[in-house]
Amino acid sequence: MSKLVELFKPILMWLRESAEVKRLVVELLERYAASTDNDIDDLVVATVRKALLPSEVQ
Repeated sequence: MSKLVELFKPILMWLRESAEVKRLVVELLERYAASTDNDIDDLVVATVRKALLPSEVQ
């Protein structure tokens, strides 16, 4: 898995300002937060979503 991360990390860092990568980051955080049973990470995800994707905040 670490080889895969090594391969994609430079590309993602280069594309970090793109809306697609920001959506990917938010989606990964949402999926992680859904796998836990606390509300703090849900609050963190909402904060990150608002910061990265202000036009998509509901």
